[in-house]
Amino acid sequence: MSGMAAARDLARAGLDVAVLEARDRVGGRMETRYGEAPHGLEVGAQMVHGSRAPTWALIKEFGIETRPLPGWSRARYTQKEGFRTPSPEHEAEVHRRLDEAYHAYRGADVSYQTFLKPMSFSEEDLPTVNENALSWSAEPDEVSLQAAMEDQAAWDAYLDQNYQVVGGYSSLAAKLAETIAGRIRLSSPVTMVEWRPGKVRVICSRQGHEERLQARRALVTLPVGILKSGRPVFDPVLPAQKRGALDGLEMGRVVVLHFLFDDWFWRGPTGLRGWVSHQGRVSFYDPHPSGKGMPALEGWITGRAAQELSDLGEKDGIGRALGWIGAAFPTSGVARRVQFSAMRDWIRDPWSRGSYSYTKPGAGAQRAALATPIQNTLYFAGEATQPAPHYQTVHGAYMSGRRAAAEIISSLGLAI
Repeated sequence: MSGMAAARDLARAGLDVAVLEARDRVGGRMETRYGEAPHGLEVGAQMVHGSRAPTWALIKEFGIETRPLPGWSRARYTQKEGFRTPSPEHEAEVHRRLDEAYHAYRGADVSYQTFLKPMSFSEEDLPTVNENALSWSAEPDEVSLQAAMEDQAAWDAYLDQNYQVVGGYSSLAAKLAETIAGRIRLSSPVTMVEWRPGKVRVICSRQGHEERLQARRALVTLPVGILKSGRPVFDPVLPAQKRGALDGLEMGRVVVLHFLFDDWFWRGPTGLRGWVSHQGRVSFYDPHPSGKGMPALEGWITGRAAQELSDLGEKDGIGRALGWIGAAFPTSGVARRVQFSAMRDWIRDPWSRGSYSYTKPGAGAQRAALATPIQNTLYFAGEATQPAPHYQTVHGAYMSGRRAAAEIISSLGLAI
């Protein structure tokens, strides 16, 4: 989304622009799976976050239909206690304890887990406590305390409602691609970026052949996981400031599961639409309005639980996840009810190497450093370059692309 958003603005400014996409489709970490269910299955980005998201301008322009999504289920499941729903008052008390401790804290930006350790929260409170890390797709011992508390607070203040794109989120990426038709080269992974001030040569592999493109400017929208992998090669290497920015950011771990069943057995007489287990790492929810679509259950698995499924592989990972569902509904006969199952492992995705970026301890300024251009020649965009509360989102990627396009247009002395 960042690359296409930038390309559209650059083309409108009269510039010759090419978009090099490693995948065989547009959209990156937006991906809707069609075929098994008429409503489509979101295996990547799930929803439009907030009524103020800048992508609403695109949604309206393209005439895309959306619908509000209900809030997340607060039901918790443990083998010891079964299903229980904490009271809003109790959850508010947990958040109050966290906020008071953070405002009283005067130490360095350590990991969130280091900060939590002396507070001795009970196991039943861990789903609420861990949400400040797991919602960023990071474990409490991996994510920055500042990000867990301040970025989460910024997110909570920003978000008013989530919206589902009817017909699949990928339709937004496809419609945007149509506006720059002929400029996108699919299945064209970049292997090398050779650059000097004011001059760039990009080498990519396309249909088994090496292609070389030259330009005055290059916009890099690669995910952090790819930039940290050493491919593509930059010649000369990226400066120390940029490498330091990448060291301070990491890719989260998310695995997305989809199951289609013969009925909505989990709804039952209580109307249960979802639940959380494994101290917040495993979330199952019904992604469609009551009585509509097929009986679908989606699993959003993060942190160590996602790594567990990834290490098992698709077949055994699906089996493990079905075991989690079966443990919560032991008399439902889960295994015989399955009509379709799929697992999307973003940890092992070759073109992202993770779900989306999170901030490591002490790295609060590194998103801005990653976004900073290099000698008016290399520019950077993507969700990881955005400040809170917009990193990790589709609209954040879109915003970053437009920001980088404006920087490039200004550097060339053109009117925006």
